[in-house]
Amino acid sequence: MSSIERLMERMNKNAKQGDIAKVKRSPQRDTEEEIDKTERAPKERPVCHLDLAELEKQGFLTPSIARSKVAEEYRMLKRPLLMNAQGKGGDSGKWANLIMIASSLPGEGKTFTTLNLALSIAMERDTTVLVIDSDVVKPSLTQLLGLQNEPGLIDVLLDDNVELGDVIISTDMPKLSVMPAGKIHSNSTELLASEKMERIAGELSNRYSDRIVLFDAPPLMATTEASVLAHNMGQILMVVETGKTPQHVVQEAIAKIDERKVIGMLLNKSRGSLSNDYYGSYYGYGQ
Repeated sequence: MSSIERLMERMNKNAKQGDIAKVKRSPQRDTEEEIDKTERAPKERPVCHLDLAELEKQGFLTPSIARSKVAEEYRMLKRPLLMNAQGKGGDSGKWANLIMIASSLPGEGKTFTTLNLALSIAMERDTTVLVIDSDVVKPSLTQLLGLQNEPGLIDVLLDDNVELGDVIISTDMPKLSVMPAGKIHSNSTELLASEKMERIAGELSNRYSDRIVLFDAPPLMATTEASVLAHNMGQILMVVETGKTPQHVVQEAIAKIDERKVIGMLLNKSRGSLSNDYYGSYYGYGQ
């Protein structure tokens, strides 16, 4: 049993809604995310306070275990992603700093992978990371962080008066911020397929050159949102549960993504180490 498999079992057994983070509000000036840079009075903004001890207990990365085996495995996972995002990899392309983490089926560990990958990237010296819960049907990441009552991605898509800066929530890790899913909406697929979503993706990609944006997406075989969202992504990481997800299901899931996209795969919950199972690094279909 790999270190990641053991940690995922621990998380599934112990994780409860909002256990690892608490949201508090404090007066702050508008963040750098605000489009309007004029001076404004301080206003109440939510801040997500991460419980590092609880994070570590539930199997997530924290600075105190930066030299652990699982930390090294996530270093190996993030490095090609960062190289591509910075234009230093062989598969760099449009909006390469927008990375979608998806799976074929529910329960393969995509949310666990997304948050741990974000925590690992937040330990970089010259990179910041924004995590967006784009699993708008079942927003597990939003619930895990206790942000289910906060506006998020869907609210920005629905309401022209809601801006990105209104829904990006700082954490007490200086280089990590999060965006909740927002309200559940029956037309979420159409919202994610809209021209406004494309404009938002471009703004997220281009505004800060040092920022990586991770999208925790729905399972590709369960809903249509992930395949629609993939059109605006620069890189896609598929999380596949070893010994559970049939190969033909993975192939069907990948077929739902534009063949020109750069796709990586992570074999999760395997008996080997992540370093042995992160295969193929990246391959671009049709390239």
